[in-house]
Amino acid sequence: MKRLFINISFLSLALVGFTLTGCDDDLTTSSYVKVNDTDVLENISQLEKVLTSTYKQLYFNTDKGDRVFAGLPGFQMYVDAGGADIVSHTNMGGDQVTSYQYSNAKTQADGNASKIWSMCYNVINRANIILTNVDNASGDETQKKHIKGQALAMRGIQYFHLIQNYQQTYVIAKNKRGVILRTSSTDESHKGFSTVEEIYTQIVSDLTTAKSLLTDYRPEDLWFINSEICSGILARVYLVMQNWEGAYNEAKIVYDNHSQLMTREQYRSGFDDMISGNYAEVVWAMKYTADNNLGGSTQFNFWYNQDESYGEGYADGPIYSFLDYFVDEQFVKLFEEKEDRYQFWKRTKNANKEINTKWAFDKYKHYGEDGGSVIQSATRPEVCLMRGAEMLLIMAEAAAQKGSTGEALTLLNRLQVARNATPTTNGGGDALLEDIYKERRKELICEGQAGFYDLVRLQKRLIRYGETAANPAGHYVWGMQYLNGYNVSDPQPVGILESNDYRFFCQIPQMEILNNDAISEADQNPWSGQ
Repeated sequence: MKRLFINISFLSLALVGFTLTGCDDDLTTSSYVKVNDTDVLENISQLEKVLTSTYKQLYFNTDKGDRVFAGLPGFQMYVDAGGADIVSHTNMGGDQVTSYQYSNAKTQADGNASKIWSMCYNVINRANIILTNVDNASGDETQKKHIKGQALAMRGIQYFHLIQNYQQTYVIAKNKRGVILRTSSTDESHKGFSTVEEIYTQIVSDLTTAKSLLTDYRPEDLWFINSEICSGILARVYLVMQNWEGAYNEAKIVYDNHSQLMTREQYRSGFDDMISGNYAEVVWAMKYTADNNLGGSTQFNFWYNQDESYGEGYADGPIYSFLDYFVDEQFVKLFEEKEDRYQFWKRTKNANKEINTKWAFDKYKHYGEDGGSVIQSATRPEVCLMRGAEMLLIMAEAAAQKGSTGEALTLLNRLQVARNATPTTNGGGDALLEDIYKERRKELICEGQAGFYDLVRLQKRLIRYGETAANPAGHYVWGMQYLNGYNVSDPQPVGILESNDYRFFCQIPQMEILNNDAISEADQNPWSGQ
């Protein structure tokens, strides 16, 4: 019987940059611990090193992370590539294309389903090592409290991603099979599934407790999780649960401290200076460094938006480009040209019609660590993980759902005016909620909060319009062919996925089923259908 052993020793922590080593089989959720030096888990300074390892997994997925599965920044791509607004070319292939296509490989048990599973449980397992040992460890009590709070927060964050990717949304699936809930490093290896509601109860508990423990934690760097970030994650969780009061209150806690929204110049700066820019709106951010980076596999490397003056090739620009991501024609139509966020253009100097007909988009744009003066400079952007604008939109949606339509309209208009867009005048009801949803699409694209996550929680269909002579900037054939209703011969081909279609959700990895005697194939998600 295979088990996941996470081997920890002072030596390994010291020599490998505080990373945890483990066996090759990381598809099971079990988190047994072999301790070579018992002092490691009894000393708070060593648990801090485990915390550092947990952060590295959260942000980089250093064990097996690449592209859309490379920690939270990479996963931003996965969420939005599965929506209606991003168009992906097949240049060089890869997970960023699979996440767009809805082919079998995206979610089937023997495909990419295992990558999200292991990405999340790698963090959860590390957090559980801390949480199992921190109370009895020697060291400063305040320091222990802060370490515990951060570990709880990271566990809650990853369970939130897991449950959104392995089962239908909370409001229709409370009693359905969720994921495997592990809260201790000494849990039995063979453990069954908890329900969706039980998982959300644990998520809320983890984040609420973390928020309390971190009340007096004031880290200087934006990548450390504090009480405010816990409130922001709780706001996201409550939005999915349709706890409108909770969503509003938690979002307001964050927004009140980050209500100065980015200026036009700041919004158009490329979203790669979210720390060094000192933007008051930014709540949570991380950065790639010489020691911690993904080479050329960040989101910035996939958007095909290098200046035409550099050329059109993979290696012609200031950073390496996979020449993949554009935005869809229907998305561009949501904007007025006067808006700060209107950053669309076409690569007319490219001879390939698959390229020159599509809309390039400059929101995520990076000129390398040399600012564009060197071709193929290192890719070292700073990535935003939470902003005041998102919290403002959560408050607007929650207020509208509570019946406070005047306040909801005021909140929505506040963002629209800040972005130089014409303010909405819809006074309430479904029309106002639809305007708020559209604003989320416009404001938060590729920040991992809209995309298919919003489609599923709001019970909206995925609708894509294929490229035609009349709509050359529509979706590529490979982004349409696996969707329902697609007919290439239609005057305007349309592809659809219903909001509860299991093609949005991953199957349980086959290795988990094989290695865990408490579950079976009977627990498996169907690959498609509702």
